[in-house]
Amino acid sequence: MQKHLPPPGRLTDRYHRWAIHYGFPFLAWLAPRWPRRLERFLARFVIWAIFVVYPKPKRMIARNLARLTGLSKGSWRLRRKTSELLRQFGFYWVDFFRFAQLPTAEAEKLLHSNVGFEHVERAYAAGNGVLILTAHYGIYEMGSLLLGRGKPLSVVFVPDKFGDVERFRATFRNLSDVEALPIEPDASWSSLPVLRALRSGRLVAMQGDRDFGTNGVPATFFGERVIFPRGPFLVAMLTGAPILPTFIRYAADYSFESSVHPPIEVPSGGDRERTLSVAVQRWASVLESEVRAHPTQWFTFYDYFAEHRASGDAPERAPQPAPEGDERGRRASA
Repeated sequence: MQKHLPPPGRLTDRYHRWAIHYGFPFLAWLAPRWPRRLERFLARFVIWAIFVVYPKPKRMIARNLARLTGLSKGSWRLRRKTSELLRQFGFYWVDFFRFAQLPTAEAEKLLHSNVGFEHVERAYAAGNGVLILTAHYGIYEMGSLLLGRGKPLSVVFVPDKFGDVERFRATFRNLSDVEALPIEPDASWSSLPVLRALRSGRLVAMQGDRDFGTNGVPATFFGERVIFPRGPFLVAMLTGAPILPTFIRYAADYSFESSVHPPIEVPSGGDRERTLSVAVQRWASVLESEVRAHPTQWFTFYDYFAEHRASGDAPERAPQPAPEGDERGRRASA
């Protein structure tokens, strides 16, 4: 995510590195020991302090939320939504550190809704691997605890520029027995570990809301032309693995809700670019429905839509899915 963020000043950057280096070990020690309610109170204070020092992303969050919700810029309702997003981002870190160190049953006690998990079971039984596609949304790192259910799981990620952040993520993923697959988006060999994992029948989790490379696929998202990553859809095409849009989010009482949407198939053969465009648009539509319902749980700290407008010509509608009567449209439907 950092490559998109507005650059901090030198003092702000040094503060971030100091806070992460010393704060993360303290949080890791504290998280499984203190009551969860008290930790959420502490998280609210910490996230407030961070964005006092580094206010630029907060303005970007407000711009995104204005676009997602239609709220007027500068309105008190938009300010409340912005504060709510930051608060939930702080809770995400507390819960990730907490439940990665506790028995899985502790997290499962809070999973009050698990819609569509039969799609995971059915796709896994088919033996072609399963691509779990999610976003920087809700409590996405908890998927290894709440959705793996004893199945072999690999997590694909672009390494964080802050080494301490990635080190702690790696530690807690290891506690959950998750295989980590770091990638460099534009490297020609990046997809090889992902292909191997899928062909061995594993669940492979990826994020699909940001294109970190240079060869993404356009789709219509909230009425605008947005570039989504090509990689997940290309490896699904090459392996025959279905894509399962999957989201784990907070409920109103800060219990957990998960939803697994019907599979998106990406068949091989025919017009490859057309097939990829149809599949990406279906993913964009599912993601839009989730974000529209819970806009303060989509953690995007840069001006998402302005960046996409600046990356090409005037906004245009991306290719739309084939009609339901078309054979390829039926095969690629979610």
